[in-house]
Amino acid sequence: MENLTHTLVGILLSRAGLNRWTPRATAICVVAANLPDIDIVTATSPIDYLTYHRHITHPLPAAPVMAALAVLFVEGVHRLRRRGGEQIRWGPAFGVSLVAALSHVALDVTNAYGTRLWLPFDGRWSSWDALFIVDLWVWAILVLPLGTLFGLRWLGRDSDRRWAALVAGAGLVVLVAYIGFRAVLHERVITGLQGRTYEGGPAVRVAAFPVPLDTFRWSALVETEEAFLIGLVDARRASISPQWQRFEKAEENEVLRRARASPVARRYLDFASYAHAEVEATPGGRRVQFSDFRFRRGEAAGFLCTVELDRDLNVTREDFRLWGGGAKLDQLGGGVGI
Repeated sequence: MENLTHTLVGILLSRAGLNRWTPRATAICVVAANLPDIDIVTATSPIDYLTYHRHITHPLPAAPVMAALAVLFVEGVHRLRRRGGEQIRWGPAFGVSLVAALSHVALDVTNAYGTRLWLPFDGRWSSWDALFIVDLWVWAILVLPLGTLFGLRWLGRDSDRRWAALVAGAGLVVLVAYIGFRAVLHERVITGLQGRTYEGGPAVRVAAFPVPLDTFRWSALVETEEAFLIGLVDARRASISPQWQRFEKAEENEVLRRARASPVARRYLDFASYAHAEVEATPGGRRVQFSDFRFRRGEAAGFLCTVELDRDLNVTREDFRLWGGGAKLDQLGGGVGI
């Protein structure tokens, strides 16, 4: 999820009761809930961003390290400013920070982008595909209790921590319930997709991804032996077959093998869970475009990797864009599933 969501969750975790554990709990929660995204400093290029974002700072084994660093950072800033106040309680402060750091991991795994939960032991991506990466309903769920907390403070009731903890805790419970609701809808769509036949046979695999600003509609993906099918499915009418857009697979060939072996393409395909390639002739040879169906929006391909080869199939140019624009995937011939 984006950092506004992580920040709001950190604040609510503190006000729900973690602020009783140690001084400066709110600051610790906010820093720990965002600190894993410090890997953004590695984004010296778009492909580096893709490779190293949600990398070594995001898996579960890194959570205790992130928690400890957050506590040290907050306490270090506090002492540099030479402020007085209560002494931090190191053990409880680490516990507070660990809860907030784990909230970051949990939120990141809810969306289609996913995260690598078990680095450095296992580099595979994990994703629940339940939430879009920017979910306005999540913002509403988190902002409402915070607004209530400001109202309590204005009314002079902020000193009653029971009220604040109740309001903040309720917001977190509603958030968990919303994620659970989305997970149920996702499972319903997946079950409906698995119960059908496609082009005379069962699907090789199926998937469903959140649609921005739409709670019930999902972008459905079906892979068959010969093609990919994509369409919009309404979870309330999951038994109704959507209008499918078909992307035919092509036979494996040397052009694709050379393109996939290029350094940028290898890094991209390590990330792309539902990769698709398009091949077109150019005056100098061939152009291969790799995209991922998780991020396709109409004509826009989302994350797009382009490899150009000369007539001897030597790579002459590689390019990766975080938002590839119109790739015209339904118009280019020779698509192949990776």
